[in-house]
Amino acid sequence: MSQPIHSSITRPSSIVLSRLLSNNEAPDAHEAASINQGISNLQGEISRLRSQLDHLEGLLQKHRGVVSVVRTMPFEVWGRIFTFVLPSCSTQYEKKELLYLALVCRTWCQAVRFTHRLWSQYSVLSYFPSYEATKSWLSRSGDLPKTLKVSGFRCSHSRGRMPPDSDFWCRMIHPELVKMLSEGPVLDHLSLECQVPLCFIKICEQLHPSKWNPIRSLAIRIYEGWSGVIEGEVPSTSFDIPPTVTSLEINLGFISDFGHPGRPLCISPSAYARLKSFSFHATTSAWSNGSALLQALQYCTSLENLTIDKPSRNIWKYDGQGWPVSLPSLRTLRLEQACESEILNYLIMPALTKLVVRRRQYREGEGFRWDFPDPELRYPNLHILQLYAPLSMNPLKLATTLKCLPHLTELTLSGVVSDSHAWDHGDYRGEPESGHRREGKREPPMRDVFQILHSWDKECGASRNLPVLQVLEILDLPSDYRFPYVFDYVAARSSPGVPGQASDSLKKLTVTFLPIRLPSYLSCNFRDFKNVHEAFERRGLSVSITPSIFEPPKRAPLYPFRV
Repeated sequence: MSQPIHSSITRPSSIVLSRLLSNNEAPDAHEAASINQGISNLQGEISRLRSQLDHLEGLLQKHRGVVSVVRTMPFEVWGRIFTFVLPSCSTQYEKKELLYLALVCRTWCQAVRFTHRLWSQYSVLSYFPSYEATKSWLSRSGDLPKTLKVSGFRCSHSRGRMPPDSDFWCRMIHPELVKMLSEGPVLDHLSLECQVPLCFIKICEQLHPSKWNPIRSLAIRIYEGWSGVIEGEVPSTSFDIPPTVTSLEINLGFISDFGHPGRPLCISPSAYARLKSFSFHATTSAWSNGSALLQALQYCTSLENLTIDKPSRNIWKYDGQGWPVSLPSLRTLRLEQACESEILNYLIMPALTKLVVRRRQYREGEGFRWDFPDPELRYPNLHILQLYAPLSMNPLKLATTLKCLPHLTELTLSGVVSDSHAWDHGDYRGEPESGHRREGKREPPMRDVFQILHSWDKECGASRNLPVLQVLEILDLPSDYRFPYVFDYVAARSSPGVPGQASDSLKKLTVTFLPIRLPSYLSCNFRDFKNVHEAFERRGLSVSITPSIFEPPKRAPLYPFRV
């Protein structure tokens, strides 16, 4: 039996309350005062007990925390967690955060000390870099690859940055940095951010790159061009690259042109010949010499990975000589922040297996020129194609490109698929040539790439398009997209009955829709998705369509489809 609660309720109020509860009479003034006093006492008692309850619950949490399994976690697990909290740990702020973690307890201190990954990167941001501090930090990373990043922006090599006392300074020529490169820990990756090209040239004069400690990867970023230099130099000056570098990244910032015919991008052909990975970044509005990049690629005979950032139709000026460029060993090509894919017209990549084209964010009035010429000749062995774009592509051109890629196993179309082109170009047909007629009758227009592919597959019979496709991702579909286009195409691939046709290779389908601001049941037809999962999974296909529940809610949701 529960124990009675000892309260501070007065006996008179209890007697009055008991009498009044047995009838329906209104209390007089004396009785009302007694009842109000009882109410006040009850409220005080409740507050006192609630305070005790909060205190006891706090003690309970502390007791449970002491015996929690979290306290028994080994420091190796905590170290792994810290690598997610501080993935780079290179800036001054991140370094302080790491040291604060080490002060929490002995286990966390061990986790910080013995997790080598937390100490594998170091950034030099001060005007007075310290060799001992850099060496001490990186030495804690054990045998892991080490990264050193040196930021040399706002140095005296640029006009208007000479200090008042006329004391010339630049991090790139600081003796401590030179000592790091010659006597410090062996680096895997070195990143040098220079104000102008002269900064890198000066450090090479202080210590020739052939005398640097061996490095595998080098990144050079130059913020300003030749016009911003206060010391005399000529654009023909070349960069010397350490002979051990096999991965090179060049970021030219706002430079409009760089290099000369004998040394494209101011780097010797022998340095390009050693590269396995090459990344080129240039500001779209500034860079104006696409031929220099193609000249550099001519020497990249061993290149396996290539990234070109911000290729734009406004910057490529080709002289039409010596193209196309053959890259016999290239396996991965990425066009990032692209405004066009015209550079594919000048490259032959017989070993290419992965192509990623990512269009930069759409700007009003800005178009994108999608062009994949002769894919069966330029990259016949392509296995993975990923297209990311805020604007949809011409469905007939896209379907024609896919038709020429028989070895494709993974296809990602993000923001690419839409039937909006049908209203602008009503003459798309299920044939490579638009405006096709049969027996004098004009066929209905094809509005979607999957509608076109489905039509072609029916005509091909046993030899369907994309015969070995295993993974299909259709991302960022508009909310009014007609999903039956996709369903009919995928269902037809896995339907038996065509003599001589191999079983469908497609194993995984992922579809996502963009959210919309206002709900519209006219555009979101939930009947299009009824039993989709069951129908595909019976054929052994893994399906993910966002949202996963397609029953229309009682009230219109803000986002009928979520990414």
